Amino acid sequence: MRIEKSFTSNHRLREWLESKSWEFGSTEMFYVWLEHFFEEGNRVSVKGAACDYHDCIDVFEAGNDE
Repeated sequence: MRIEKSFTSNHRLREWLESKSWEFGSTEMFYVWLEHFFEEGNRVSVKGAACDYHDCIDVFEAGNDE
């Protein structure tokens, strides 16, 4: 079953990524999970624009810099 997540802003995407990251023991393990999430055909979009693994990492890391 494929998952399609749609967000209204990068802020909302970052909130979801941050909440998922808490489920893992380390950032590296979260990145592995996220990579597999996309490899399994799941999709993420913000305002209708598709986001890939690297886009999500950029949004996640930008939130950690604040």
